[in-house]
Amino acid sequence: MNQSCLTMRPVVARPVRSVSRRGFTLLESALAIVIVGVGVLAMMAGQQAWHFQNDWAERVGLAARLGNEIREMTLTLPRHDPVTGTSIWGSEPNEAGVLDFDDLDDFDGNGAGITFSGDDGTGPLNSLRQPIIGLDDWSQEVRVWNVDPGDINLDVADGASDMTLVEVTVYWDDPRVAGLREMTRVRWIAPN
Repeated sequence: MNQSCLTMRPVVARPVRSVSRRGFTLLESALAIVIVGVGVLAMMAGQQAWHFQNDWAERVGLAARLGNEIREMTLTLPRHDPVTGTSIWGSEPNEAGVLDFDDLDDFDGNGAGITFSGDDGTGPLNSLRQPIIGLDDWSQEVRVWNVDPGDINLDVADGASDMTLVEVTVYWDDPRVAGLREMTRVRWIAPN
């Protein structure tokens, strides 16, 4: 047997490394909480802005609908009363309310416009002249006046023109601000 094969080498003891398990420090944990918190708050702020815009868009859409309800209601009406003609501007003495209105100038009341409001139980109205339930914070203000056919921005005396301008202003009693907020204005010309 060969002696060189049987030679043993001395075993050298190596230093044992201590394996330590390292966790997060307090500073690292606090920083992670701040980063996650900022991310969550940013998502919540974005969602809140989306809800606010969605709510506002819904209200503006409803206001446009309420303005167009009056337009549809008056679309087929003559400009002046078939019996009295242009001698009476506004509602005639025998017309007690919106159900009796038979011409366009009746919707001007006595020259100051007429308001259909949820507060007084008369509105806002749909195109069938019925109050819309659940919209007590909304109102429709209707004004009717004559304009010059050559310049529709020029007002003329009531009944003195073949062109009538109708304007519906829709208001919302916004609980976030004091008083009524104008939401939309719908205008159209009613020719002869």
